[in-house]
Amino acid sequence: MAADSHTDRIKVEAAQLTIGMYVVELDRPWTDTSFLFQGFRIRQQQEIRLLQEACSYVWVDAHRSIGMLNQLAENLAQPDNLQPVIAKVEFNLEMQQAAPTWHAAREESLRILQAVKMGQELDVGAVKAVIKDCVESILRNPAAMLWLARIKNSDDYTAEHSLRVSILSIALGKELGLPAYQLEQIGVCGMLHDVGKIKVPSEILNKPGALTPDELRIMQSHAAEGRKLLMSNQQITPATVDVAYSHHERLDGKGYPRGLDASKIPYFAKIIAVADSYDAINSDRIYSKGKSSLESLRILFDAANSHFDEEIVGCFIRLIGIYPPGEIVELNTGEVGIIIGCSPASKLKPRVLRVLDAEKQPCKESIIDLSQAVRDAAGKPYRIHEVHSSGAFGIDIDAYRRKGLMIPDGL
Repeated sequence: MAADSHTDRIKVEAAQLTIGMYVVELDRPWTDTSFLFQGFRIRQQQEIRLLQEACSYVWVDAHRSIGMLNQLAENLAQPDNLQPVIAKVEFNLEMQQAAPTWHAAREESLRILQAVKMGQELDVGAVKAVIKDCVESILRNPAAMLWLARIKNSDDYTAEHSLRVSILSIALGKELGLPAYQLEQIGVCGMLHDVGKIKVPSEILNKPGALTPDELRIMQSHAAEGRKLLMSNQQITPATVDVAYSHHERLDGKGYPRGLDASKIPYFAKIIAVADSYDAINSDRIYSKGKSSLESLRILFDAANSHFDEEIVGCFIRLIGIYPPGEIVELNTGEVGIIIGCSPASKLKPRVLRVLDAEKQPCKESIIDLSQAVRDAAGKPYRIHEVHSSGAFGIDIDAYRRKGLMIPDGL
C-alpha cells in the first residue's frame, strides 16, 4: 500500500482490497472491465473477486473509504519485520518516576514563557535537564509519559501544549529509530517551538472567532519571532532555531513563513509539525472543542503528503494507536467507558473500563473486553459507537489511574 501524489489516493494491491474501500482508478482502462461505474465503493466480496481477476492493483480514495485509517493502523501495528516492543519497566513502576518528571517539566515550560515575557535569558541548561529526564522515562516505558500527556487541566495552553509536543515528539522520534542524544535534541525543540507566541497579543492568540487577514499575519509572525528570540541565546542549537522557524512549513510549499518545499524543510521540523498539529486538534481551545484522538489521526492521515511527511504520519498513527489507553468511548448500548488497552492481536477491539451506565450516570466499574464478543443485556455484541474527546461527560481519566484501574495491556 503506497500513496501517490494525490493526497487522498493510495495504491493498493488487489489482494489487499477489503469491503468499504472506494476504488477510483484501475491499472487498466475501465472499458476493459465489466464495471459499469468509473469509481465505486466495494460493498460485496464478489466485487473484490472481480477486481482481483481484472487487476494487479488499483487506486483507492482514502478519504471516501470506510475504515481506511483503521486498516492503515492495523498494517502499521504488525508489519512482518517488526518485533514486539517490550517495555523495560512495568507501567505503574514507571509512572512513579514519570509523574514527578512531568510536573518538573511543566513547571519549566511555565518558567520559559515567564522569562521571555520579562525579557530575561532562557535557562537552557534547566530545559535540557528536564528533557533528559523525560527521554529516560520514555526509553524505559513510553506509555507512562504518553498517558500523562493526555491530562489537560490548565488554562495556560501554550505552556502545556509545548510540553505535550515535546513528549509526543520524543516518543515519535524513538518510534522512528532516532538515537537517545537526538531524542534529547528534539525534546528541546518541542519545548521551545512556540516560544514566539509570547510576542502575539493575547486578544489575537485567544480570539474566539475567525482571524482577520491582519490578525492572521500577526499570528503567523510567531515563527519568525521565535527564531529571533532563540538566535539571541548562545546555548540554543541551530536545530532548535530551525524548528521554531519551520514547523508550520508544508510539504506542498504552501506553509509559512517561507513557503519551503519538502526538500528544504528540516527533518526535526517535520516531526514537530505532526506532534504539534495532533495536540492542537486534540485539545480544547477558546475557539474550538478538541477532537477525539481517532478524528485527530484521521485529519493527519488525510493531510499526509500535502502538509505532513507520510512516513512520519504513519509512524505516529502506530505510536498513538486507533484506540489509545485513556480515550473515552460510548458503546452501542449508550454506556460510557475508558479504553484501557488493546491486545496486540486485536487492535480494533479494545478493553473498556465501563464507568457510566446508559443514562450517563456513574456505575460500578467493570471491564468489557470487545475482543471476546461480550454481549449486552439484550444479547447484542458490544461495539464502540463513538469516540469522544478528553474530558467528555466530566470523566477525569487520571482519577481512575490513581485508583489503580488504568493499567494498559502489556505495558
